[in-house]
Amino acid sequence: MTTVADFGQYTGVNGAMTIDGVAFADIQYDVKWTTADVNYTRSNKRSDGCVPGKRTVNTKIRKVFVHEDAPIVLGYSMSDTPITGTAGVLQAANTFTADTVETIGANPATASRVKITVGTAAITTAGKVVVYGTDANDQAITEIYTIPISTPAGTSFTGTKVFKTTTHYAIFDLVGDTGCTLAIDSVAGSSTLTFGDPKVFDIVGTLTKGAKSITITQQQCWLKNGGISWVDSGRVVEVDADVSMHDPDLLSVVIVG
Repeated sequence: MTTVADFGQYTGVNGAMTIDGVAFADIQYDVKWTTADVNYTRSNKRSDGCVPGKRTVNTKIRKVFVHEDAPIVLGYSMSDTPITGTAGVLQAANTFTADTVETIGANPATASRVKITVGTAAITTAGKVVVYGTDANDQAITEIYTIPISTPAGTSFTGTKVFKTTTHYAIFDLVGDTGCTLAIDSVAGSSTLTFGDPKVFDIVGTLTKGAKSITITQQQCWLKNGGISWVDSGRVVEVDADVSMHDPDLLSVVIVG
């Protein structure tokens, strides 16, 4: 039995990349360095002389967008301190009256989504509940929760907006059976980022084939840009991110084998 000879070439399947030790899949990653020319005039010559000058390192990450990687490919470009939602009681269950405004007794411990829970008895007339407060940037926001008729006790409606503070809620048209209550709680699990200092991290890119490997290490990097470009249904959403390096002189390449 024979095996395929090792011709020494690498293909895309041999490459891997980590950011602060976290491995990525479905990624294209480019790192290139350039030495600038420094030209000078010479006597009795028809051309300038040239010596090597400054070096620059250019890095780009191109990745198929995967939700689990959002804290890195989106979050790192925004801030190094994401705010994680916290579960807690904002307003204990209370009976309610249609077309009234009620104060919410507490704020979320951290910026969080908000849920409203129907308790004790069912809803008999459909209506809306509007929650008022501020977002992570201290801007006023509201969110509307539509609660249909015959909603049974124990049903929760979770919003999509993230509240830093919750001041009050308004009830429109909503009527419940005798003893029906509404409770308002904050929800864990969401992460909110606002502009701050970008996350600084290390990148290690490795090509490995058997006992041979090439490893490129970049220290103290950050993402220069972030965001998402929506595409049509025939394509997967991708994220392109350019990387800056604090001290390009710290770039290192290790060749093994």
